[in-house]
Amino acid sequence: MAGIEHLCMNCMEEAVEGETCPHCGFQKGELQMRHALGYRTMLQGRYIVGKAKKCNGEGFTYIGYDTVLNCKIELREFFPQTVCGRSEPGGASVRIIGGSEILFDECLETFLTYSREIAHLRELSALQQIYDIFEENGTAYTVSEWNENITLRSFVERSGGNLNWNVARQLFMPVLNALGIMHSAGVCHLGISPDTLVILKDGKMKLVGFCISTVRRMDTDLPPDLMPGCAAIEQYVMDEPLGEPTDVYGFAATLFFALTGEMPQEAPKRRMDSRLLIPTSILKMIPPHVVTALANALQVSPQKRTATFERLRDELSAAPTVTAKIEASQPIRDLPPVRRPVQEKKGVPGFVWGIGSCVIALVVFTAIGFWWMTSGTSPEEEPVESSLAVLTPAVSGESSETVSQQESMPDTNVQMIDVPNLLGESYETIMAESSNSTQEYEVLLADKEFSDTVEEGKIISQTPEPGSKIARGGTITVVVSQGSEMRTLPDISGLSLAEASERVTAEGFMPVKEDVYSSTIEAGKMVGYKDASSGDKLQYGAQVIILMSIGPEST
Repeated sequence: MAGIEHLCMNCMEEAVEGETCPHCGFQKGELQMRHALGYRTMLQGRYIVGKAKKCNGEGFTYIGYDTVLNCKIELREFFPQTVCGRSEPGGASVRIIGGSEILFDECLETFLTYSREIAHLRELSALQQIYDIFEENGTAYTVSEWNENITLRSFVERSGGNLNWNVARQLFMPVLNALGIMHSAGVCHLGISPDTLVILKDGKMKLVGFCISTVRRMDTDLPPDLMPGCAAIEQYVMDEPLGEPTDVYGFAATLFFALTGEMPQEAPKRRMDSRLLIPTSILKMIPPHVVTALANALQVSPQKRTATFERLRDELSAAPTVTAKIEASQPIRDLPPVRRPVQEKKGVPGFVWGIGSCVIALVVFTAIGFWWMTSGTSPEEEPVESSLAVLTPAVSGESSETVSQQESMPDTNVQMIDVPNLLGESYETIMAESSNSTQEYEVLLADKEFSDTVEEGKIISQTPEPGSKIARGGTITVVVSQGSEMRTLPDISGLSLAEASERVTAEGFMPVKEDVYSSTIEAGKMVGYKDASSGDKLQYGAQVIILMSIGPEST
């Protein structure tokens, strides 16, 4: 790195010569987003502010650079533009608009509390990691890892318009597991969509775009940030409670988009017509139990909707024999119909020229499966209202013939295998081996738990249990040890700030720097901790203040 003065403000790569960045094509004279912090603003004496990438009712999201760890970062600034502005043009300080002081302070406190809750979940690799939170300029900021990525929306578009279930399952299931753990900690996202799920360079998917709940619903004092088709009905209704069923809806809508290439209708419109639009050709490629799981999770009414990610995971993972057990213990609710819009034939007036086949799927408690039934094709007839109804395809080139009646029965030729004993095994080793060979089963991380007896990274428990039977190619979910909850503060005396930050972070703590005078430690080196000492035991994820010498106090 030739020096931070040569950093491109759009990609944070070195761009020494010329007016155009050779890495991203950014023009040096390009203006910053209105009201955003100026390029190269320094925060905490450490973080360089780059280009504002997006903004919403909560504030700005910037690319930035950490001059201590020498890496790109994502900076989030709490800056609700409807209630605040800059104290002076081009400045950094925030000025609250008169009469909005209470609202600003309440939302700021919510922002800080919510950010801390997310930071405590940093062991969940499928969620965006926050590693610093601070207040400055009359507002607050968070610092997160920067990952080169593309949105799920772009990934689906580049993949031909939709994903097959096997590809989608590998992307979505780790995120689903993380969401279950997140909600068990009482944290919601409320903005899950094809734009807040991103695909990293290693092919894994991560959830980003966390915002306070005030901007995740209508009729609040801040402008809402809702994704049509992914926002649940309760997000449009004043004072309706938001929670895990809300995120289940957003997750299911996003999975629906990935599998079909289409978003569900907006929730308020689905109040009048709750049917889902799936092309017949695509519907045939989606396993019936996945269609059932999506229909349950996309119920408009939150009272009828799949309530938890644990239940959704069970339904999405269910083989026919497992489905019967799920249905027997908790009957599946009435499903919203699934349909395709009817194509208007060329030369025919604007009314719909023909209603095609309807597929009626009746969910029963004995896992009989789905019975596909047909309806008439007269333009005057109404489609049969059923638990799952598919109208004729409306895509050019697809057949408009009715689908013949057929029966979907459990596959009696499924090969069963013994569930191996993974207890005590290294999760990372198992995952590395599975990527290099053809496995008879898939291992998914369900949770991480603290343990004083099981080494960090080793498997504590598994479902199904060892010795039981699963279908070949089935899934084994595991709980992995996170090690002891109480961790030891490492010795950082005499280290540089970068070395100390890395060492403290490696032990599971969140370091925050504070400058102090010292006549014995040279400037730029670490003195130790504030209100703590090396060797002390603190809870994993605790914030610790590390003291850096700025030399002796001048007399």
